[in-house]
Amino acid sequence: MKKFIIPILFCLIAHVGFAQKATNTSLAKVSANGTVHYSLIDKAPTLEGCENISDAKQQNTCTEEKIQAYIQKNFTASIARSISANRNIAGNKIYVRFIVNKQGVAENVGVRVSNEQMKAEVERILATLPKFSIGMHQGKAVKTSFTFWLQADTLLRNAAK
Repeated sequence: MKKFIIPILFCLIAHVGFAQKATNTSLAKVSANGTVHYSLIDKAPTLEGCENISDAKQQNTCTEEKIQAYIQKNFTASIARSISANRNIAGNKIYVRFIVNKQGVAENVGVRVSNEQMKAEVERILATLPKFSIGMHQGKAVKTSFTFWLQADTLLRNAAK
């Protein structure tokens, strides 16, 4: 009987000792550098024209669409034609991320795409984004991270026109 008690006690102690602490998943996750993702924040930063929408999800969608339209509008047509002619990019996605700081300015811009010329052009455009409203979370101004995808072939096709 003693042979079984010691292993059982050991397993019980190991189980209790390594148990994970319960977390409150209802609170938005604030990263180590103090940023909150725009889909989780109380009042996400918006661009002009989206601030009067009452539903937060629709407001986020409006802001994302305005950002994509801004990129589309400012993409240099000659670069789009050059990329389209030299490389098959059908189906490629452009991963975009940036942070809107407490003053409403886009910073820490990052773009991930297979074509370096396209990456440089999208980074250039994102660096010139207009000023956002300030993001608020739990009554405080916070930095807000934005992440989304763009379809490379759609962007190039529309920009080359």
